[in-house]
Amino acid sequence: MPGTYSAPVPHLDAALRYDQALDFWQERDFGQKFSAVFDFLRVHWQPLGRVLLYLVGPLALLQAILLVVMQYQLFGSLGRFGRPDSPYGLGMNFAGFFTSPTYFGSTLLGTAFYAVLVLSVYGYLLECLYPSQPGQPIGVPQVWAVVKQQFVSTFFSLLGLGLLVLVGFFVFLIPGVYLSVALSLFFVVKLVEGGDFATTLSRCLSLIKGKWWSTFGLIFMMLLLVGLLLRGATLVLGLVVAGLAGAGLLGGLSHSLLNPTVLLAVFGVLSTLGVLLVYPLLLLTIAFQYFNLVERREGVGLRALIQQLGQPAPAGPHHATYRPDEEGEF
Repeated sequence: MPGTYSAPVPHLDAALRYDQALDFWQERDFGQKFSAVFDFLRVHWQPLGRVLLYLVGPLALLQAILLVVMQYQLFGSLGRFGRPDSPYGLGMNFAGFFTSPTYFGSTLLGTAFYAVLVLSVYGYLLECLYPSQPGQPIGVPQVWAVVKQQFVSTFFSLLGLGLLVLVGFFVFLIPGVYLSVALSLFFVVKLVEGGDFATTLSRCLSLIKGKWWSTFGLIFMMLLLVGLLLRGATLVLGLVVAGLAGAGLLGGLSHSLLNPTVLLAVFGVLSTLGVLLVYPLLLLTIAFQYFNLVERREGVGLRALIQQLGQPAPAGPHHATYRPDEEGEF
């Protein structure tokens, strides 16, 4: 009506602490999903970072070391090709590398690394949704309990999903791309809803119907952002090394710091660290897309909000303390 004052509507996630289920079960548009990811990290980056450091950090270090060893062996195989004392051709060298214990060990360790990384992020998210110790801050023990319980099934699920997507790409390109996007929801569905492999697979394909393109666009944009962040970090590191070398500060270390083995080790550690730092962004993006899809189809958050009408307010926020600018419940 003319002359009626209307207060501005705050952003959907402006006041959310992401410490209860209703903060997650919401419909969000494309931009609000991105905002939700960074708003969640703004609130939880310290405890989530601690969880990743303690649970994923040791595996990340082992993965980096094994990756360096594997790359060194691969380059060694290529270097032996064409030498007079080498009885093997290039094909035999490659075959020997891909059947070596190092390659299989790296594959298994890499799968375990991604399994623990996924479970650490989604286990923390599950504790925010449905806390096992209400009123207590989320720590490493709560998430570790989720990791221990779900590790074996997640490990074999990763192998199974990889095989399905590989078959899809082998049969035809389009099924592989479709499955890659649809099955990106697999682990958040599995942890939040439970269910076996086949049930979770069916649930993912059901949720993605009619929303494949929006999910693809969301994942593509986050991958683009992640790629830019990694490229920027690599560029900064290259400029620093080039500047030090240009200033002659690395001249005495040319035989130790800048030899190929050491460079492989440095870049192997940095690449694994980069995955550890930026992959949670992609996982959280997929999670908020899942919450959005479920809310649009089933209204989980809306039904819970209706059930809370008329009930007294909770005694205080979960996983948080009052800040100086807050007055509490009244």
